[in-house]
Amino acid sequence: MGQIFHAIAYDIENKTCCVMESDKFHANCYSFSGAVKSIHYLLRQKAYNVMWGGDYVAIDGALNDINNNDVLLGISVYKDFSDFERNDYEKVKYIDENNKLWNKINVWNDAREFFGGDVKYMGFLLNHTQKLAVDLFDFYGQSKSIKIYRDGEYKMAIDAIPVLTETGGGSEMAFFDGISVETTENLAGTWCGNLLQISDDLPKEYSLINCCFADIWTRAEYLYQTFGLNEKGLILNDTVGKLFEATRLSVIRGSRGLSCNIKVEITDEKVRYIPVMI
Repeated sequence: MGQIFHAIAYDIENKTCCVMESDKFHANCYSFSGAVKSIHYLLRQKAYNVMWGGDYVAIDGALNDINNNDVLLGISVYKDFSDFERNDYEKVKYIDENNKLWNKINVWNDAREFFGGDVKYMGFLLNHTQKLAVDLFDFYGQSKSIKIYRDGEYKMAIDAIPVLTETGGGSEMAFFDGISVETTENLAGTWCGNLLQISDDLPKEYSLINCCFADIWTRAEYLYQTFGLNEKGLILNDTVGKLFEATRLSVIRGSRGLSCNIKVEITDEKVRYIPVMI
């Protein structure tokens, strides 16, 4: 079946939260997702702790590795005592007690009206817990891709928030086929349960970090349509001749494999993308 995730924004002080079931991670982590738009909308109003919470936190003793109360409170938004197996009893008790205290809100329609078709990548995603920030315009420029569905093509990105705040096991599925070499996969889960906000301004005491999340094939499609090919049929990464580079991730270790360029072959009006090892 695979792990199901919940998109969660929660105000610890006021015990107010927004929680949405978000399907499997790689089905609902994109910039056009209703859950993504809802979290972005809330963070443009005020600061919230944020978590893309997976079901696997409730099995195989996963709670034993979690010692942050803000993370446990996030889990309490979508889990209670009945969900857990073989886990630390005191932590489960803490989650269950807090599960009953949340006042839930729904901003789905407000977010859809605010953004229209897609999230607007302007301003800065601030992490008040760690005093870090991501330039959203820069993030989107590095991560922008094209996803093809039956009803057409969509310019989009794997959004920063689901990857940064996931509880584990989600981003590996989004990156299963491979990633652009610019992708910062090491950041996955490092903001889980942190206090976040989206602001037009970057506070001077915050450190700006590079952030990019781009799947190999959707990014290749975008770059091919945007910059075309060189004389050898390899996808370009920009207007000055740099080639697109991508790599696979080890499923077991998460480490990178060898890098490759992507060659395009067109036969019978069908486009084939072929990795060419560097």
